[in-house]
This record gives sequence, structure tokens and C-alpha cells, in this order.
Amino acid sequence: MIYYIITGHIFTIFLSMSHLTSVNFPNKVQDYVGGQEGDFKIYELNNGKSLVYEPKQKGFSRNFITFLKEEKYHFNLKYSENFSNKDVEIRKAERCTYFTLLKETKDYQLFECPKSLFFVNKSKRPVKVNELTIKTKSYLSKGPPIYLDGKMIYYQGRAL
Repeated sequence: MIYYIITGHIFTIFLSMSHLTSVNFPNKVQDYVGGQEGDFKIYELNNGKSLVYEPKQKGFSRNFITFLKEEKYHFNLKYSENFSNKDVEIRKAERCTYFTLLKETKDYQLFECPKSLFFVNKSKRPVKVNELTIKTKSYLSKGPPIYLDGKMIYYQGRAL
């Protein structure tokens, strides 16, 4: 699965005991930090461009930061058998002007473009989308799950 990430956005990767999960970055990983000893084992592969996670226990939810030469990615690693990722390729998101409506409710609109998502808040109050507070509208990373006030509304390219 390709994750188009907007710089500074925090996203989620789900791990499972039933398989390894690889996260492939556009450049060599210089360093990383996060998790707790005993949560998972990390393997560095592909000349330092890939991190492979092997969970060692269930039920964890940890912050993780990966540092590349000129950028960093801050994400959450969560245990989930239902939503687990196998292969994640990280790419840079791009804003666009041509959208396709994925979902509309009385509270929001979610649009898709090739390398990002666009969220429009129709409510009269700010909402929390993943780790962002959105008053009116915002571009979002495409690929990772999207949570609106703690409820998942987008997963693996589909509006829920």
C-alpha cells in the first residue's frame, strides 16, 4: 500500500502477530526512535531504506519517529489483527486541484486526488482529524487510516 504523506502529519501503521510489516522509505533511514523494549523487533533492509517490524506482543500502541537525511516521519505503531499492514511504501503527498468526492455527510466532505485527500469540515465547530484540528478545510495524507474525532472514516483507499 502506498502512503502519500504530507510533511508533519502523524499517521498510523498497524502491526499483526501473524506476519511481518515492512515500511519502505524514499531515502536511507539515518535513525529512528520509539516503542518500548519487548513490543517489536526492527530489521533494517534494502540498503537502509526499509524497516521491517516483527511484533513480539499484542495490544501495544506506540509513537515512532524515523529520521531520513532531510526529512522525518512521525507515526503511530498499533497492534491490530483486523487492520494490519503488510507492505507500506512512503511517498511525498502532493496537493491538487481536481478532486473526486469519496464521501459526504452532514458534518464533512472527503475528497480524493491522486496523491492526497482533501477534507471539508461542514460543522460549525473545529474537528480533530488524526492529530490535526481542522476548522474549515485541509489537505490530508492519502493511504493511512483517517480518524474523525476518534472514529475511523477512511481505510486502505476506501471511505467507511
